[in-house]
Amino acid sequence: MRPEHSGGTLIEVRGAWHGRVGDPERRFAGVVTASERPDVRAGDSVVVTYHAAASRTTDAHQHGSYTLDVGGRTLLLMGFTCHDTGMTGQEGNNDTTEATWQAVTLPGATGRGG
Repeated sequence: MRPEHSGGTLIEVRGAWHGRVGDPERRFAGVVTASERPDVRAGDSVVVTYHAAASRTTDAHQHGSYTLDVGGRTLLLMGFTCHDTGMTGQEGNNDTTEATWQAVTLPGATGRGG
């Protein structure tokens, strides 16, 4: 796992997006491979959802947000990125192919539910 997560907690997951970009039902489904959170363990199943802003906005911080559902809890994310897709020599990104992604929770986020 990488230390570059600006105060948030890093959770590494392996999985893929399901559904078309822009579809409100689009989801990422995967399994935790490593976690800095004691309540999230390797092998736990996760679902990540992107929640788009209700209306058009010019502020980059208001475009939308990601949440990660694991073990009956919902964690707010400050980032969800993949370094496996779009490798040199490939054209574009195929996020529907299984890959390793890094989810970074918001600092101090304890999660809802559970």
